[in-house]
Amino acid sequence: MSYSSFELLDHSRPILVFGRDGQVGKALQVCLKDLQVPAVFLGRSDCDLVSEFSIIEMLNRYQPQVIINAAAYTAVDEAERERELAFTINAKAPELMARYIANVANGVLVHYSTDYVFADAKKEAYLETDLVGPIEHLNVYGQSKLAGELAIEAVFNLARYSGRPSYADKFASYFILRTSWVYGDGSNFIRTMLRLASERDKLKVVADQMGAPTSAQWLAEVGIQIAGSRVKSGIYHAVPDGETSWHGLAVFAIETAATCGEGIEVKSENILPIPATNYPVPARRPYNSRLSNAKLKKAMLEMAFTSEYPHWQEQVEVYVKEYVSNSLKS
Repeated sequence: MSYSSFELLDHSRPILVFGRDGQVGKALQVCLKDLQVPAVFLGRSDCDLVSEFSIIEMLNRYQPQVIINAAAYTAVDEAERERELAFTINAKAPELMARYIANVANGVLVHYSTDYVFADAKKEAYLETDLVGPIEHLNVYGQSKLAGELAIEAVFNLARYSGRPSYADKFASYFILRTSWVYGDGSNFIRTMLRLASERDKLKVVADQMGAPTSAQWLAEVGIQIAGSRVKSGIYHAVPDGETSWHGLAVFAIETAATCGEGIEVKSENILPIPATNYPVPARRPYNSRLSNAKLKKAMLEMAFTSEYPHWQEQVEVYVKEYVSNSLKS
């Protein structure tokens, strides 16, 4: 994809990315640098997402036509006691971004969300049209991310019904990308498992929670591609093909690392599956984090994507090998 694929955009206005220091934010920096796209990346030191004034100041200063929001309060357990903070960052901040971009001709908002908006209401993979919640079964993090989704949709619906901008082909677009089990440049489950596997000869890992490990690098690519596309606004489930448990992911990652010569102490047979009830945490996690990616796959046919749709194992294998290689070099 080249920058010229953003046909309707004012190329003098930078893409504004919130969440510079997160896993997806770091990946976005790499992707946009490779594309040589004018972009501004904001971290906590640049924009306080708790401050409405700070957010509005950044929006007015850079006047973006494209906003990619990769920022979030992601401390799932801490959110149980920091409810107000979680809602401010995960719901109020995206609403302010939406209010701004919804009134920009051909504006685009890309917002990353989560599988945590669902609470085991079904056993199959969730569709974008499935009912979320029930709210009383969501942890605070999930509730706050759901509130952010609803706020964005409400803002854009209001803008469209009010007729602003005045020409239909100049309406702004929004894309909410729900994903799960993200890993990239930063602290994540895979890196934790590899570290523990080099220190211990036995591990116990939850085996009854299912989902799809998702590469932050791929999520960044999807976000950029969809921002420059003309696909329909709305929610898309951005996860690779396949599914596994945390236990299955741990075994696969550790076995992959072992083939690379990493100093793995634990043997595969000593990575023991346990139920989630044996690993109590303050915030309830969903047992079913499966997300159907059929809608995104269909949309990609209208986009500039050139690579085949990935399977989670392919992406994890590449990630682990690169991580081990870089670790050995350092």
